[in-house]
Amino acid sequence: MVRSIGLAAFLMLGACAGMPGEKGSSAQSADVFAGKSVLDAAIAAAGGEAALKQVKELEWTGAATINAGGKTTEVLMDTIVRPFSFARSTSWPKDKGEMAGKTIQAEMGKAWAITRSSWDPMPEPQAQHELQQFALYGVMTLVPLKDPAVKVQETAPGKDGTRNLHVEHPNAPPMDLRFDKSGKLIRIADSVRDPAGGAAPIPQVVELSGEIVSNGVKWPKRISIKQNDQPYFDLEIATFDARTTFSLAPIKHTLDTDDRAPNESGADAG
Repeated sequence: MVRSIGLAAFLMLGACAGMPGEKGSSAQSADVFAGKSVLDAAIAAAGGEAALKQVKELEWTGAATINAGGKTTEVLMDTIVRPFSFARSTSWPKDKGEMAGKTIQAEMGKAWAITRSSWDPMPEPQAQHELQQFALYGVMTLVPLKDPAVKVQETAPGKDGTRNLHVEHPNAPPMDLRFDKSGKLIRIADSVRDPAGGAAPIPQVVELSGEIVSNGVKWPKRISIKQNDQPYFDLEIATFDARTTFSLAPIKHTLDTDDRAPNESGADAG
């Protein structure tokens, strides 16, 4: 009988702890932002400052749908990013190998379109567009936002518990970042240069979802971009590598085995 009473009392205490408005309930629903800035909470949710600081190079592969120039194209991709320093993205049709690929490489404020036989410098508006797009991934690593040269402002939280930052990095367009209740980055809004040379910038919204992990770094598995409220780029990541060293490989589809642009001896080759 004593055991029965003890069990009943234990169950009653458990029920009371779970009732709305009681202290037990609030203790169980920890606030990841408590006692932290939004940026620090987001860094913790992305794997922690120690892991993110060690990242020298990010590489991911996956399948993407691109809506541009009035047509929809499905490709496979291999992208390498050194935050705010260097970026390269190679894409090729799903039914063909990487030797059929085309590459964009951006560094030192310039960008090139690379085919099997040539490195073609992009016109200035197109190069700026690509540099701004690649800067997005640098911002997503979050730790560079702690640099004193970067302006980070916490803005009003959402009614759904989301938190928001306005970020102005000297090497990226101004961005508004949104984080969910767990501190995970889920949305970025910015505007990028019109690659066709138009005067008006192109507003875009980036939605981030899912998770893939490498060396403790947590990265979104899906990256979806809308420009002017229309689908533009949708990527599903298959593999992800957050490297602590530089290990850039030569471009597979070009006849040139070097990874640097012609006449750019100062380019960062790792």
